Amino acid sequence: MELIEALYLVTTTVLAGASATLLAFAISAYRSSGRTAMVYLAAGFALVVLAAVATPVAAFRTSFANPEALLLVNTGLLATSMALIAGSLAVYEPGTKEFVIPESELSRIQDR
Repeated sequence: MELIEALYLVTTTVLAGASATLLAFAISAYRSSGRTAMVYLAAGFALVVLAAVATPVAAFRTSFANPEALLLVNTGLLATSMALIAGSLAVYEPGTKEFVIPESELSRIQDR
């Protein structure tokens, strides 16, 4: 394995790991708040994880035979994920819980 290939694997592993962590946070936030925005966010990060995992798998299986197709699929997945993440910022739902902090803990913090 060449150095550039090893670096590619390391950076995509970091990207997939960080995105998977953010995906877990978004799912947890959705469970706590019930906000649709968190579903958009989770879907966006899920697509980043998919792009980060599927692209190198496809690249190494095909020996990087068609880099243009790999880049097109990767960029398409990342563009869709960014649209979903941006959409999560645009969605606002009055009436949902705004705070993930329990009311008892919030009162204790405000009393200080």
